[in-house]
Amino acid sequence: MDVHPFEVRRRGTLYAAIGLAAAVLAVMFGMRAVDHKEQWWLWGVVATLAIIAYFHLVVTLDARTPLFVADNHGVRLREGNDWAGIMWSDMGEIRVERREGWRHDPRIKVVSSDGSYVFTAPLGIATTASPAEAEVQLASRRRSASY
Repeated sequence: MDVHPFEVRRRGTLYAAIGLAAAVLAVMFGMRAVDHKEQWWLWGVVATLAIIAYFHLVVTLDARTPLFVADNHGVRLREGNDWAGIMWSDMGEIRVERREGWRHDPRIKVVSSDGSYVFTAPLGIATTASPAEAEVQLASRRRSASY
């Protein structure tokens, strides 16, 4: 049995790069807004970029905490600031849902055996695990835990 858990985390460097780029653009547009007072709409651009920078930099600080963990006992997922866990024996279904068009990212979907709880965790470019890797890792852990 594998002793290392399978974890899905956010890509901190991606969020940091987007946050820093948005912050730099906010400063540059802010300097332009100060010089061109008649173009008041530039302050809206500055505010929007500052908000984007703030949220991406906050997520960067949270990137070390996993979004999803699967080990030999079951899975744990982040649900906002809380955690939800389900044992392999209590799980009805676990699957990786592929990308549906350009708007819906791939996700890991976990359903309890009675269907009363459904949990999801994101996958894709903004996380450290690919859908293919998640399928392999989850299948191997599910098989090894079916005792």
